[in-house]
Amino acid sequence: MADKLAVAVLHYHLRPGGVTRVVERAVESLGDEVDILCLSGEAPAAGQPLVPLTEPFHALEYNDGAPLPNEEQLFDDLRFTARSLLGKDPDIWHVHNHSLGKNGFTPKFVWALAKAGCRVLLQPHDFAEDGRAANYRLLNEQLGDALNTTLYPTADHVWYAPINYRDKSFLEAIGVANVHELPNSVTPHPAGDQPAAPAKTIVYPARAIRRKNLGEFLLWSLLAPEGYRFQSTLAPQNPKWRGYHDDWVAFAKELNLPVEFDAGRKHDFAALVRDAEALMTTSVQEGFGLAFLEPWLEGKTLIGRKLPEITTDFEDEGLDLSSLYAELRVPLEWAGADAFFEKLETALKSSRADYGKPWRAETLEETKAALIINGKIDFGVLDEESQRNVIRHLVEHPADRAQLPAFTTDTNPSQIEGNRNVAVDRYGPAAYGQRLLGLYRQLAATEPGQVDSADAAALLDQFLKPARFNLLRA
Repeated sequence: MADKLAVAVLHYHLRPGGVTRVVERAVESLGDEVDILCLSGEAPAAGQPLVPLTEPFHALEYNDGAPLPNEEQLFDDLRFTARSLLGKDPDIWHVHNHSLGKNGFTPKFVWALAKAGCRVLLQPHDFAEDGRAANYRLLNEQLGDALNTTLYPTADHVWYAPINYRDKSFLEAIGVANVHELPNSVTPHPAGDQPAAPAKTIVYPARAIRRKNLGEFLLWSLLAPEGYRFQSTLAPQNPKWRGYHDDWVAFAKELNLPVEFDAGRKHDFAALVRDAEALMTTSVQEGFGLAFLEPWLEGKTLIGRKLPEITTDFEDEGLDLSSLYAELRVPLEWAGADAFFEKLETALKSSRADYGKPWRAETLEETKAALIINGKIDFGVLDEESQRNVIRHLVEHPADRAQLPAFTTDTNPSQIEGNRNVAVDRYGPAAYGQRLLGLYRQLAATEPGQVDSADAAALLDQFLKPARFNLLRA
């Protein structure tokens, strides 16, 4: 019987949530099929499931300062650590978010691994190019001219495992050949007992940071028939986002909108979900998109906004998202066209400057043409003040509400059951484990080849396309 594969998993930290949960689910789904070592910039908290598998290595932690001294020695030390703890050189180096820009060491180490002929699986969950200009600046400062020529190595023995359709297509567009989509896993569980008659509540189960587009949630609270109550479950804790949230709280109170904020802290969360008539998402940006899978596991209909960059994969696998819309267009005049254009130009200039891109006067016109069609713009593209202008307009001119889609929950038991089956069968732990183990085995069988690099600057251009610009992400 062949020896088990040895896999070294790298990440900046193993704090609860996010990528750490992805790693935990990978370990769970693989069982004893492979030997896994986690190398992290800091040790996980005591009692966390990855503690027995983890070795801290300080060079991997967040670092906003200068490059570390003796980096080549650190490269050797990290490889020696993995070899010592696994009993042999790793068959696979599985690196999470190597290009996110949380330090300059990790992308350099990945390049060194590739050049040394090590088999590397790069799994990006987020990108510095996607609205994280400070991260991109750090990469620029620490990599310099090498950013464009080393950040995204390509070789027969270097594979990429993006988590969604958009990231896969973007990487392929810049010339990355070995791209194998690896969607995250969801945890199936028995659907809870459903109330005989669900309350007329619509629950948004998310932390209400800016990209969650809380204004659109409030817009639907205005458009819904009388008697509905809308509940947003968690207020943001980060002061950066708290101000935006609190402005919406004040606005809802001013207009007497039927919205309860931070409801998950005031009530039992499971009861909120159980009693809801439907769950809602109005987010304009997601990574993998658990929000589009988990409601069906709870036995609930999902309504609101879908994100084709993310949800195309789910629909291709059979998930029925016909209860969602891809955009919600409103006349720009309701938002205040002149003020919007001023904000758009300011935000575009700022974004280009943050990423070190020169300003072109044509950029504004190109973005206008991409965003505004027949005088209408997607509500989710507007900033908060412009969104409030739209809602005020509809309060003062209720007849204009007829220009927008009617609010409906469209609860359909067969849709819920079908989508639950898709979520379990295609995205459950067993399917994830098989997919990941298959990637490991195929990659381990490759022969090291010549190392080149995809053009990182071209990837930045993909993310900065005019049609993708959104003031809620600016």
